[in-house]
Amino acid sequence: MAQRTEHNGRRRTDIKGPLIISAVLAVVAFVVVSVVAAGGTDNAARMGLGLIAAGIAFIASVVVCATLMLLEKPNAEELGQGTGVNRSSAKLYAENKARRQAEQARGEGSAATSSGTAGAAGAATNDEPQFGQRVRPDTKGEEPGSSAR
Repeated sequence: MAQRTEHNGRRRTDIKGPLIISAVLAVVAFVVVSVVAAGGTDNAARMGLGLIAAGIAFIASVVVCATLMLLEKPNAEELGQGTGVNRSSAKLYAENKARRQAEQARGEGSAATSSGTAGAAGAATNDEPQFGQRVRPDTKGEEPGSSAR
């Protein structure tokens, strides 16, 4: 649509192309509406309606071109490297899964050697709460309707 050029480290958008396209569409709208509103080429052209249609066509096409120019902004190369917010979720999932499996293997190894209960030993080695375990085991269940907070 519009050509972008580098200017002092900032991108500058060339707007000649969209303005020419908008002007051509405005002229076409002016001619078509002027002739059609008059009822053909035998009658006098309706200049007022033609100018209104040309103005609407020009403004609408400029707005559409400007919106498309704003949307066509490529991302910087460093954003695709997998750092910060743009990290790959598949890679994060694989890393977390490997870490959890390693922790479980260590927990099962130590639970098998200890003579205590296996469930308590597995939960005690992991700092994260397991499924069905309270996050804060020192708290008891509150009575319905009470506000303990």
